[in-house]
Amino acid sequence: MTRVNGSRLMIAICVMAMGMLFLQPPMACARESSKPAQVNVGPTVESVADTFAFISWIANNPGGTILHYAIVHYGKDPNHLDLTAISPNRINPSHSDMVFRVRMNDLQPDTTYYYWVSSTQADGNADPVTSSVQQFNTRPTDQISAEK
Repeated sequence: MTRVNGSRLMIAICVMAMGMLFLQPPMACARESSKPAQVNVGPTVESVADTFAFISWIANNPGGTILHYAIVHYGKDPNHLDLTAISPNRINPSHSDMVFRVRMNDLQPDTTYYYWVSSTQADGNADPVTSSVQQFNTRPTDQISAEK
């Protein structure tokens, strides 16, 4: 094999390996048998500003498809949580737990929001991961300038 052909072969192998690592089909299965998923830690408000917040939680690896969607159901009235924020998350099949994280945008400053979390597989099947209703307050718009 010539040096040029050997280099081309190495490039082809690297391209195929990268494709297998990063371009997994969203419907690929994480594992066949899995325990029912439960929220182990959280949900937690990771950070909050005047118009956005990050919510995260840790659950048992729910199995199913590699791609899952983390969902925060929220609103200003705890009895009407009809707004949603959704974020794609990928399972690492070799881990027993999974971290879900969602950014909530377009929130109103100095407002109390109520929320609960869930997740679904890429095929639309709901995971058995849910939480109770939680709450947080966004910061006032001028809070940063008031602290200076």
